[in-house]
Amino acid sequence: MIKEEIFIFLNENPSFSLATCDGTIPHVRILMLHKADETGIYFMVGKFKDVYRQLSLNPTVELCFHKDNFQVRISGKVEKLDKDLDLKKEILEARPFMKPWIDQVGFKYMAVFRVKNGIATTWSLETEMQPKNSILL
Repeated sequence: MIKEEIFIFLNENPSFSLATCDGTIPHVRILMLHKADETGIYFMVGKFKDVYRQLSLNPTVELCFHKDNFQVRISGKVEKLDKDLDLKKEILEARPFMKPWIDQVGFKYMAVFRVKNGIATTWSLETEMQPKNSILL
């Protein structure tokens, strides 16, 4: 699988598991991808959530996208994009169910993160006995 195919897979399967660490305690939760392209992998969380604090203290993460018996895991570091109001508006446009929340509190509680230059590995039942192939995103 090449980088462009990975971006297509991520965008077509936007639910992913995000693994973080709080000290030595791992945490995993399901999030929704905003977009994945050459500039990075974008997602948002609420600043009032534990995941925001965990990402702020330790930006090292792993994301796992899955469909049927195929998965793409991406390891890397997140960076905050809190000052990008246009990106926040783009996310709101893609997720109109968030509009009442944003109308009530504004964008101050929306945190946008990007994984840039992550390392992707793929897995399937057919390839699990083969050596891992790492792809720089």
